[in-house]
Amino acid sequence: MRMLWFFAVALAAVGQAREPENLAAVVDEMPVLERVLAAALESEVPRWAESRYDFGALHRQTGVHLERWLQESVRTIKAEYLARQGILVSLQFDHRPSARDLPNFVFETMARKGEVSLPGLVTSLNPDDFAELKRLVGEQDEERTKRRELDPAWQVELRNTNETRMPTRPEVSGPIGREISALTGRQNELHTAIIEEIQRLRGLLAETAEGSSIDNIHGVLMRTVCNYATLKSLPDDEHLTLKVRQSERPSEGGLMGVQWTYHVLAKQDVVECRKGTIDAAELRHRAYVY
Repeated sequence: MRMLWFFAVALAAVGQAREPENLAAVVDEMPVLERVLAAALESEVPRWAESRYDFGALHRQTGVHLERWLQESVRTIKAEYLARQGILVSLQFDHRPSARDLPNFVFETMARKGEVSLPGLVTSLNPDDFAELKRLVGEQDEERTKRRELDPAWQVELRNTNETRMPTRPEVSGPIGREISALTGRQNELHTAIIEEIQRLRGLLAETAEGSSIDNIHGVLMRTVCNYATLKSLPDDEHLTLKVRQSERPSEGGLMGVQWTYHVLAKQDVVECRKGTIDAAELRHRAYVY
């Protein structure tokens, strides 16, 4: 029993002896690194989105401000220290934005205006693809116009119906009411058909910029590290590792997927980039990426 006690004390002493000398200083830097990188990325990512998409042109074409659907954003960021390895920064981005995520009314607007492409977004559709949606939307607009034109006379019919206390439902009691009821049924049918047609168009979409989206956001991350990451307390022979999580669009009928990418950066390379000796592209080239 006495020997076991001495053995436990010896193990504890060994554990304490292997604690990094500057552990407290490195740990103190973790919250600062989190805040600095998070603030920088929140500024850089929207700027990258603006360079990828011409939001002004998109607004002129669709009449809709599309920033909220097309800007990627940082969801979480957490830094921690791994002894003799370095700093691990885990980042999670919201899912990659895509034309497939655009709201239905954007597709309807494109059909009304005869647009078959959006800068940086929809590049694989042609006028024939939009023909059916254009027909459906046009018919829906006609039905809505008819409904608006009938409303004044319908209001008169409703008042007359209420005054005579007819037992039948007022909305179908007269000829105008019955026409209104028929229009409502047709509008519901058109709405369902339009949703189905838009889903078909989403399946046809191929985006030239989509495949490079992850690559671009990681480039933004490298520039942010170059400009803002200070690693004063990190030992010179250790690393800064960026663990990046991005949600992937699910396959047809599947669940949302997840992709992890690791960038392992030598501290000295980060310091050189911070000083301007190398640029972000070279820093990324020197990193281990998997």
